[in-house]
Amino acid sequence: MIASTVPDWLRGLWRRLSIETPDGQRDTQTQVFYLQTSSCFADLRLPFDRPDLRQASFSSLTQAEIVALSRQQGFAGITQFEQGQCQWVRYIDYQPPQSVRDIGLLYWQNNILIEEGVDQVYREEWHKVDDGDGDFTALVLAPDDTSGSVLTWQAGLVIAGDYVIYSHNRSVTLPAAETLSDFLMTSTTLQEQQDYVGCEISLGLCRSGRVPWEIQRSTIPWREGTALWSASELTIDWEHKRILQTSPQGEGCRVRESQIREWGTGKAFTI
Repeated sequence: MIASTVPDWLRGLWRRLSIETPDGQRDTQTQVFYLQTSSCFADLRLPFDRPDLRQASFSSLTQAEIVALSRQQGFAGITQFEQGQCQWVRYIDYQPPQSVRDIGLLYWQNNILIEEGVDQVYREEWHKVDDGDGDFTALVLAPDDTSGSVLTWQAGLVIAGDYVIYSHNRSVTLPAAETLSDFLMTSTTLQEQQDYVGCEISLGLCRSGRVPWEIQRSTIPWREGTALWSASELTIDWEHKRILQTSPQGEGCRVRESQIREWGTGKAFTI
């Protein structure tokens, strides 16, 4: 359990209405969702022209389809808020790591939240979709090896009311590059390229979807419309504030433990 580091009005699920850049470009078509809890966040950004790959799989992806997926964006981590400026520290990122901070000045203009870049020049307009009804939860799965100098998460789960964004890091380390698309040009095999787009950022509904924990938007298109997980895969350890997730592995199974950083009412886990 950790103290809130963001104002109450910032918590909840947001959808971006537009972004303007110094070259005069204004994008209103990219699907952008941002979920904020008391301290953790996740963000999903899907290009409007992404091909329909809901029937695909990693092994079936062509190089052209991999390049299309590589234009997606998504990230998750910890939010730091001070004097109207908000910094989003990324511990999972679909794109290669960047040296520029993700920090913006936030202010209201009528009923629209405006974000202006501090280290980068841009202007975004945001609309709140849901305020979470005061119920926020965040779970973090740390990597097995924490010896590295850069803090990363293996997985993260942020919940505001009925909305959830689940993030799971790729199984391979992504080297520094300007964009993922640029980096893929240097990957020598199709298998390598498939691995590098294997970072999942999924937006869904905990209870009110067609199935419990229904994924509605995802960087992995064939996950959309399916359940994030089932009740049989989860064990909630209320005493130690942790979630145990069981997943098949070979002839046995593996249990992964996620530490609860924030705990709401627990309504989301009634499935």
